[in-house]
Amino acid sequence: MTLATRKLSVSIAGRDVCRDLDLTVEPGSRWSILGVNGVGKTTLLSTLAGLRPAQGGEVLLDGRPLDETPARDRAQRLGLMAQEDRDDPEATVREVALLGRLPHLAWWQAETGRDEALARYAIEAVGLAGLEERRAATLSGGERRRLALAALLAQEVPLLLLDEPTSHLDMHQQIALLDLLVGWSERTLVMTLHEVNLAARYCSHVLLLFGDGQCCAGPVADMLSAEVLTRLYRHPVAAIDTPHGSHYFPV
Repeated sequence: MTLATRKLSVSIAGRDVCRDLDLTVEPGSRWSILGVNGVGKTTLLSTLAGLRPAQGGEVLLDGRPLDETPARDRAQRLGLMAQEDRDDPEATVREVALLGRLPHLAWWQAETGRDEALARYAIEAVGLAGLEERRAATLSGGERRRLALAALLAQEVPLLLLDEPTSHLDMHQQIALLDLLVGWSERTLVMTLHEVNLAARYCSHVLLLFGDGQCCAGPVADMLSAEVLTRLYRHPVAAIDTPHGSHYFPV
């Protein structure tokens, strides 16, 4: 599944997020959107998901304009993990995970044994086994992020859009979640991240938003350097080599 933009222009509150963005996200690639707080990463991701209109240009899903793709068809092909969870406060962990199966069911159809099995497997994969009947509202922030990922994995779509998937997670859980994402299958990932070193470690490509409508995109090895990140984050950045590649830190 290929996600692409053609001359895409996005703005929020009178400020440009990107202008005339031409981007092609190839199947199996892993992208991170990077930039300072407030630059519009979530806004752009929402536009790529079809949840808000662009100011110009278009988003294409396998060559077809996203806004011409029926909602059900879209939900069977791409899934979004939002930054904030808005589940029914009375819903159980099992019920939240099963929400990922809704795009594959007719409006009158109950979940099948396969749907139940997929939800159960996703719950186990994110480390929440044994909590299936617990109310989701009683989970910690980190557990709720993992539950949101379980619902997304149960959705069984080839393209995942994730807004700050590692928020509320400690270091161990951040690594575990990203290991799970990249190891789950050959799914395509586009995610916003605050931590540039996670992007360098787990992503094949990055899209950099500079805050004035300017942006650039390409392979991690070509795009991430101390010089570029100093400009991106508006603060001096240095780099050191590690077994996992370059590691970046403020100076």
